[in-house]
Amino acid sequence: MYSVRNFSVLIVLFMLPVIFAACGKKTPPVVDTQIAPVKIAVDSSFMPTAKLLANDFTTNTGIAVEFSSGSDQELVDMILEGGDYDVFMASDVEHPQVLVEKGKAESEGTLVYAYGIAALYSKTWKLHWTAPEYLYSGQFSTLGIPNPEDNRYGKAGVAMLKNIEVYNNLENKLVYTNDEEETLAQVKAKELDAGFIAYSSLSDRSKRWAWIVPQKVYDPIGQGAVLITKENVNDSAKIWMGYLISDGAQSIIQQSGYGIIQDTTVSSSK
Repeated sequence: MYSVRNFSVLIVLFMLPVIFAACGKKTPPVVDTQIAPVKIAVDSSFMPTAKLLANDFTTNTGIAVEFSSGSDQELVDMILEGGDYDVFMASDVEHPQVLVEKGKAESEGTLVYAYGIAALYSKTWKLHWTAPEYLYSGQFSTLGIPNPEDNRYGKAGVAMLKNIEVYNNLENKLVYTNDEEETLAQVKAKELDAGFIAYSSLSDRSKRWAWIVPQKVYDPIGQGAVLITKENVNDSAKIWMGYLISDGAQSIIQQSGYGIIQDTTVSSSK
């Protein structure tokens, strides 16, 4: 377990209380070119939110943010091959831990910055129905589930079905997809009647057609960030890591459809 309380970035934060108190204000960012930018490798699924965070961060610190995106595994491979990054922001906690174990990331610089939220999405259920009522009714032909063998949203979907005791009754209607993005695309195309997806992947308008799976029925879907090991860790990177757990950043993350950390003692585990 790596507690944020032990994270060296807090030393920097104690010297910058005004910066993050102001975060959340919408002002055109002005970059201070005398401060080194922070270079971040971020999982593609988080990029829309990462851009919002970067705008807020730069507005309040003057520090520029440079992103490279891709899948978690692609980014890990790039970092292991010597890619020049300061921070890695993953869609899970396992990939950052791989870098820690290989000596490519700082163990004391690991934190959970957000939690994925699983949701059931459909355009066919009646507006007065809740998702359990819809599932109990069986009045649909296909229900998409991302491969539960290795997909956390798929595992959440199966856990939900078993929790309300309809899994066995619906087995012949389940359609397994590669991931939550494929499930969402097929529901939007009406190739599936409904499906379990990542709530954050929906537009604000589409969210009205989604039902959030109670988080008590599935394991937390933590998303980890870690400082990349360098001879001299960029102070801008330390400030970014501290920013991620600030009220301003957490508000943006929550508004984007993610669960947020409840306090600054949240940590990732081996």
